[in-house]
Amino acid sequence: MGVIGVPPLTLLCLIMFSFIPLVRPLNPDDPNVCSHWESYAVTVQESYAHPFDQIYYTRCTDILNWFKCTRHRISYKTAYRRGVRTMYRRRSQCCPGFFESADLCVPLCSEECVHGRCVSPETCQCEPGWGGLDCSSGCESDFWGPHCSNRCQCRNGAKCNPITGACVCTDGFQ
Repeated sequence: MGVIGVPPLTLLCLIMFSFIPLVRPLNPDDPNVCSHWESYAVTVQESYAHPFDQIYYTRCTDILNWFKCTRHRISYKTAYRRGVRTMYRRRSQCCPGFFESADLCVPLCSEECVHGRCVSPETCQCEPGWGGLDCSSGCESDFWGPHCSNRCQCRNGAKCNPITGACVCTDGFQ
């Protein structure tokens, strides 16, 4: 038993596997995921016909060699060598304008959406009462709502609430 009552091999495995990141590939069917083909090299063992000089003897009229003549012919035997083969695989990645976060492709806004959130590449959705490209500008006095897109209907000098559009009457008015 180990120091804390766990067998040493089990403890070693637990420590080693704790350093392996749990990364899942992007799902090509998810939104904003693009894919492309990429090539990669694989080392393979391949067979080939290796030539060699085969010596053989035939009967002949050469009395000095006891009527035996040496002949040569090229023969082939199967040999093996390492080779490199190009393979192809489909690789998924986030489409342009998106980045990977928690196994999803989320939109990228180069400017922080100060009072809002990034809903598509370079597009902020502002909270009510805020406008501008990065949602950092408060609504002008005559406008209200997200992106300050609604015109206030207040009269007689009443102030417009930039979030709800409700009119706040000045003193003496109802």
